[in-house]
Amino acid sequence: MAKYQQYAEYKASGVPWLGQVPTHWGDKPLKYLCTYNDEVLPDSTSKELELEYVDIGSVSSTEGITNTENMVFENAPSRAKRIVQDGDVIVSTVRTYLEAIAPINNPPKNMIVSTGFAVIRPSEYLYKGYAAYCLRAKGFIKEVVSLSVGVSYPAINATDLVSIKIPSLPFNEQIIIGEFLDHETAQIDTLIDKQQTLIQLS
Repeated sequence: MAKYQQYAEYKASGVPWLGQVPTHWGDKPLKYLCTYNDEVLPDSTSKELELEYVDIGSVSSTEGITNTENMVFENAPSRAKRIVQDGDVIVSTVRTYLEAIAPINNPPKNMIVSTGFAVIRPSEYLYKGYAAYCLRAKGFIKEVVSLSVGVSYPAINATDLVSIKIPSLPFNEQIIIGEFLDHETAQIDTLIDKQQTLIQLS
């Protein structure tokens, strides 16, 4: 990946968790780069509709969605309402310290997530692959946690969540960054798999 060169000049971003950024980058509140909580299942939904449900306990910022539950709408919890599509990022707005954040990649048509998530849907100005990493950055997560209210059950309002600023940069650079991080992540996963295989053989 040596073809990627360092930027010539940097500046202070003005956003505490970002630090130095290339001079041509800006920052914008997330709400100007996405929509959120666009679709929910209506109360008129058929009781027999089969759902693949994702709850907060089944999501990790490092591992993604680790488990889903199959159920019919009639037996689903009342919080099983938010509709997701490919490219969305789900961010837990309750118990934010758990860091339950994950990108949605090629989900089944019947996937539904808890209303405890804010469903972030990138606009044409935000590349989904870049958003997937940006919203799982440690600095972004710290901002989410710091803006949460409550001690035993800290939560953040979705409108406050999308007011957090993120780096705003040209779309083509977002694609490059997203693809670079995909490549690096895949290499790390391959190394981990090899190490686990060696451990099992030893």
